[in-house]
Amino acid sequence: MISDVLDEALQLYKPSQEEERYLMDLANTIIHRAEKYSPDYKGIIKITLEGSLAKKTWIRGREEVDIFIHHDSKITREEMEKQIIDIGFKILKELDGKPRLMYADHPYVEGRIKNVVVNIVACYDVTPPNWLSATDRTPYHTKYIIEKMKPEVRDHVRLMKAFMAGCRVYGAEIKVRGFSGYLAELLLLNYGDFNNTIQAISKWKPPIAIDIERYYDLVDELFKLFPNQPLIVVDPVDRYRNVASAVSEERLCELILASKLFHESPSIKFFKPKPPTVKISRLRRKILRRRFVGIVFRISKWKPPDVLWGELRKSEEAVKKTLERLGFRIYRSDSWTDEEKTCIILCEISNNRLPCARLHRGPPVYHPNSLEFIKKWKDNPEREAGPWIDDSRLYVLRVEPIVDVKKLLKKEIEEGRVSLAKGLTEDIKKGKIITSIENLIKNRNLRLFINEFIEASLSFI
Repeated sequence: MISDVLDEALQLYKPSQEEERYLMDLANTIIHRAEKYSPDYKGIIKITLEGSLAKKTWIRGREEVDIFIHHDSKITREEMEKQIIDIGFKILKELDGKPRLMYADHPYVEGRIKNVVVNIVACYDVTPPNWLSATDRTPYHTKYIIEKMKPEVRDHVRLMKAFMAGCRVYGAEIKVRGFSGYLAELLLLNYGDFNNTIQAISKWKPPIAIDIERYYDLVDELFKLFPNQPLIVVDPVDRYRNVASAVSEERLCELILASKLFHESPSIKFFKPKPPTVKISRLRRKILRRRFVGIVFRISKWKPPDVLWGELRKSEEAVKKTLERLGFRIYRSDSWTDEEKTCIILCEISNNRLPCARLHRGPPVYHPNSLEFIKKWKDNPEREAGPWIDDSRLYVLRVEPIVDVKKLLKKEIEEGRVSLAKGLTEDIKKGKIITSIENLIKNRNLRLFINEFIEASLSFI
């Protein structure tokens, strides 16, 4: 029964009173320290707890404390950023939180205290819609959810977040390109409870538009305002913002499929998928049967994970498009990084060599350039055969001087014909192009990524 599955899932993910008390004590400790230091800084107005802890919608295993330091709007962006870095590092060091600088719309400080991720974030103390930074909306998101959400719906939000996490679509960061916690909360507000939400999602067909506050009379207005976005959820505190803008079509479709399958046959596996097991012998056999090309490189300068993942995804897409342009058929691609030193861009391809000759299409015979085409190719050393006419158009078969995927990709990168992210271009140029990935599975950190890439199976199936 679905109720039994949901009860079991809630037992797994609903925090105990003791766990919640520990987080609240930690949050209050950080707030008190921030309040103690705030007179030493210019323009700090107040310090508040935000996020899922404040809204009581957090799930076990994703413990986070989000502390926001509100600044006067007269403070410059540069001053605010400098102050949040200083005060954030000071507090987290005192609490043995191992702080590190992160970056979203502007810098913030993250640290881990025991098993809890602590974020110390700056925002401006402004009223809607006078936003000066992206984080200015967050306190209003918290306020909106607390005011609108009935206490009994909180557990349904937890179930939705746990479902999304189990299906690996939870998280708006670039690494995941999935659903944020706030987006999950809005979906529950819109549909009422977990079952209704799952049923609704199972029937979604992109593009989907949700406008809880009914700011717009016609759905076509939303499609014009947010073009080419598969899921549109209007932010109740900012009618010009799509809360779902980070959601990729791939993650959206994964959630739709998972919802269909769960609705048809409820199971705890959607909330608690089995951890992947890597069988080295099976993995090696699959690797030897297939063809790959990849670039392994090291990062010369550390950068915040979201920045790095953004550059990595852009570079992956550029490599994929280059290989397709060269004539290779790409089955799929992915990227990975340990977020410290090592990165990899990997593509599975139909073959690692092109044919020795390639069809080159010319103009129709009645086109003004037809004679120029004949002259160009008549004595061209790259001509293997032709010109001939097929359906009124001229063709030649041209010799390919380089057919090996490694050499072709290396040449394209060196000559600047791959639109790599600027921040990674030099590192990628120094990297190693590979067509064998068997050695990569010796690296424990890379092994899981390689296994997932090879298996290419959805976690909830």
